Amino acid sequence: METRKSFLARKKVGLILRVYAKEENQIMARVEMIGKAISAARKATVDNKELIQRIDVLVWNDQNYPDADCGRTADALSDHFGHEKNLFVTDFSYGDIFCGILNYGVAHQLRHGVNYSIIVSAEAFSYMTPETMTAMVNAARKGALAIGVAINELTPSILDGRIANTFAMWHNESLMTVGGFDLRAAKPVDDRSAFYMKGWSSEKQEDVFYHLAGVEEVIPLARMVQIFGPCIAPILPQGEGIQRYQAPDPAAEPELWKRHIAKMGTKFQRQCALLAQIGVEPSFLEGGVMPEYRNQQ
Repeated sequence: METRKSFLARKKVGLILRVYAKEENQIMARVEMIGKAISAARKATVDNKELIQRIDVLVWNDQNYPDADCGRTADALSDHFGHEKNLFVTDFSYGDIFCGILNYGVAHQLRHGVNYSIIVSAEAFSYMTPETMTAMVNAARKGALAIGVAINELTPSILDGRIANTFAMWHNESLMTVGGFDLRAAKPVDDRSAFYMKGWSSEKQEDVFYHLAGVEEVIPLARMVQIFGPCIAPILPQGEGIQRYQAPDPAAEPELWKRHIAKMGTKFQRQCALLAQIGVEPSFLEGGVMPEYRNQQ
């Protein structure tokens, strides 16, 4: 197997961050959150060298969607981080937050010579440790094409191969070969074109509803397994420090918190529904996990 030094000399790794602030009073919180993610990415070295060679911060600002950005976040981010090396802020206004923006980000990075794109929610920045990043690079060296970190709220499903863009690394050529993130998982513009899934929130102890969208990872994962064979590598978090997904504060951002609860309470149902549209069920992705990454505890 190729050495890590040789692999990193030949391959370029990028980072994609999505962000938006529906209200102007949320902008500074988003700026602070992105700042923490950028700082964590810079510190997440591999063999004492910075792994991330390009960072794209994509601001979701398609005004066809009522809950898109207020229109000022990109300028605020540029003002705060415009001096950062290899960091680029884009005001994205032609697509949804789940598929359109990520397909743009991956294609954009691929165009600039990035071989692997790491997609991470800024809320998960605490998982970006040197040890976890090194484990992801090692998986790529072994041939993994989709690598996901098992964050606390999603550990069982990620270990079963249903990796999440909360923290995932994709081999960009392979992802684009299967068509990228399928627009069947795109966020609907409004309720007139939405189909809702019903689930149960153990946290709220009540039914929750979320449109059949998001979980954009599962269709391309299935297609990659169909074409390339087992190529998924779930990674357990590694390294020191408290590693947890930072959910929205229910007091400060009640609408985002409700959305988070509904999203988590319907995730598996949405994954099943989208996979069924291409004739696959979740166990197929479990079989798509590379043998040495199966049966992790």
